[in-house]
Amino acid sequence: MYDIHVIFRETPGELARFGQLLGRHGVGLEGGGVFGVNAHFLVAEGDKAMRVLGEAGFNVQSVSKPLIRKLKQERPGELGEIAAALASQGVSILAQYSDHANHLILLTDNDTLAAEITRQWITDAENAPTHSG
Repeated sequence: MYDIHVIFRETPGELARFGQLLGRHGVGLEGGGVFGVNAHFLVAEGDKAMRVLGEAGFNVQSVSKPLIRKLKQERPGELGEIAAALASQGVSILAQYSDHANHLILLTDNDTLAAEITRQWITDAENAPTHSG
């Protein structure tokens, strides 16, 4: 799975254009969201998404492999625990969202260290079959 970071133009319909374009090219969105003009979405085919969006004039900032972790939904406070564990080691969270299977998606300023710190929350989501959304 890949996180694709796109900066949208401040124009009505930009999210519609984005979603429809990817859909026409068979690229499903597995999670993500729009935060102002910054959009982060989880896709199975990062290179394809980047190519399709770039050819259509979207401002693709990056395509990267995020950390994918699983929180126990029945236990409140785990996001805070992960954030505190990262912060205590000087790791900043750059983006955080969820996928369609309630996995925590993290982009940090030090993914190597963040992966080690969050080892207890590792999931096999990156190898799981995808569902288009």
